[in-house]
Amino acid sequence: MAIRAKLVIIFFAFIIVPMFLLWARWQDTAIGGIKAVLQQGLGERAREISDQIDLTLEEVHKKRVRDLTGLPALRGYARAALQSSQVVPDDKLQNDLSAFLLSHQREYSTLLGVNRQGTPLFKIDVRPVNGILQPFLKDRDFSGEDIVRMPDGFADAASDAVFVTEIQQDSSGPYLHLIAPLRDDANRITSGLVVKVRADQLIAEAAGPRLVTTASRVGALRPEAIILSPQGTVLYAADVRKQSQPYAQAFREFERSFTKIRGEADKDDDSSPPWLIRHRLREFTPRLSIILVENYSEAVSQLEFDSYVLLALTMLLVIVAMLTLYYLISGITDSIRKVTRGARAIATGNLGYQIKIKAKDETRVLAESFNRMASRLREMIRKEGEQKQFESFARLSAVLTHDLKNQILSLSLLVNNMERKFHREGFREDAMRTLSETVNNLQNLVSKLSDPRTPTKRIREKSNLSILVERVLQRTAAQATNKYKVSTQLTPDLFAVVDGKAIERVIENLVINALEAMPEGGSLRVATRVENGTAIVAVADSGKGMTEDFVRERLFHPFATTKKKGIGLGLYSCRDIVEQHGGRIDVNSKVDTGTEFRIVLPQQIEEQKAEVKAASA
Repeated sequence: MAIRAKLVIIFFAFIIVPMFLLWARWQDTAIGGIKAVLQQGLGERAREISDQIDLTLEEVHKKRVRDLTGLPALRGYARAALQSSQVVPDDKLQNDLSAFLLSHQREYSTLLGVNRQGTPLFKIDVRPVNGILQPFLKDRDFSGEDIVRMPDGFADAASDAVFVTEIQQDSSGPYLHLIAPLRDDANRITSGLVVKVRADQLIAEAAGPRLVTTASRVGALRPEAIILSPQGTVLYAADVRKQSQPYAQAFREFERSFTKIRGEADKDDDSSPPWLIRHRLREFTPRLSIILVENYSEAVSQLEFDSYVLLALTMLLVIVAMLTLYYLISGITDSIRKVTRGARAIATGNLGYQIKIKAKDETRVLAESFNRMASRLREMIRKEGEQKQFESFARLSAVLTHDLKNQILSLSLLVNNMERKFHREGFREDAMRTLSETVNNLQNLVSKLSDPRTPTKRIREKSNLSILVERVLQRTAAQATNKYKVSTQLTPDLFAVVDGKAIERVIENLVINALEAMPEGGSLRVATRVENGTAIVAVADSGKGMTEDFVRERLFHPFATTKKKGIGLGLYSCRDIVEQHGGRIDVNSKVDTGTEFRIVLPQQIEEQKAEVKAASA
């Protein structure tokens, strides 16, 4: 990537992005502050409505009911109700109650006299007669709606107690009952007076005047109240057509928010923009859900507009500064590009390339340094080529020396047994076969050393691993049975597609290592078997073993050995050969107990023989 492009990216990453994040944070904080202020206002408004309902009930309606129960005619009725459950209000009481109901017909719809169990004794309500509202008395044949559920503690109520019931719904709309006990001269509660309060009127007076709204812009001018009953019925809304409907039906745009907050006290909920919703649950009778809804888009629209203008101006200034910087560094980057082209040419091997810079700044010093470096590299490469030739020959010699040492060991074991076993006919045949194989191996080593540049071609074919093991044991361990106890457990016809000569060299190296690990004699165990679809060749000895650190960190590394005269290339070459066949060498060793090497080869039979290049080792 060009330096100028990198500078632009850096400028963008460390200036523009942080600036944009700061702006976004500022805008979010500012809008969040406005929303918090609006939320606080909604909460205060909800509390005002709740307090106003309590104030109206206590100082207006309960006071009226207390004054009403203090009427002499009503106290006389209470005395009569103690004697008979069928007593009917006299004319004086009817006139007083009718006058009370007519004067407050917007707030109360019915007056009920009930006994201590809530069974109605009389009922006075207002009905239109010839277009004029008139009171109507009923003293028998009451309906189920007229039965009142008396509150707990009514029988032991204080003299000025007035009970408030939960809001209920009937054909005339939502209502609640104010229940006051009626007492005789002995201050005994004989019956009760129930005032049926129009709940919609009570709530409307507490919520204040309705706003002029449309169906799609509820609360667009200022916070709008929505009041629900405990059953979820709309008791108050800006649109009167939505009253008495279930909240989910009346306000589908807020259905999810209402479902979430209904029944939770003092719960804030941010609905989908542009609405703010504040909820307050009245814990006192009557229990109501007071929900304030406000459209805050107009409150923040100007702030958002100003913030975007500020962002645009800032971005413009940043772009101008970035372009200025871009052109100021263009001259420098041109020189750097020339140096880069020269460095790339030198890196690809064109050490005769000369970088020419006309500028007299740091790039010229850099170009001259590259030119001097290329000249020195040409000289170093010339000397290094000569040195590598010698190192390659030395590395090959070390590998061949290791193989030559193994062949000498085989011959040494054979010679040591000749004096004792030469008279045996079977021994002479085995000795001649061993000598023949050893001579062939020595000739191959000499040919490698004569022309090390020519790689040896190997053919992988279906080979019997057990026969390879027997052949190795015949020319190595079999010649030293007087010193070592050799035991074998070979699986007949254990085949694998391998380079037979290379795998035979690996087995031979492991067997010779095992014999050398037991200079005073010991047990050599060799086995072949099949495990989980793989061919296993195991070579174990009872030698001194190796430490875990040596096995983990040095065992298969070149020139790592525990022998006094070893060069440490045998196992390194063995692992390389086995891995070329897709296998591995596992080792399990314990100090003073012995070591076991396991050659694990895939038991895959290929129809065609593959000719591959083997490592010269």
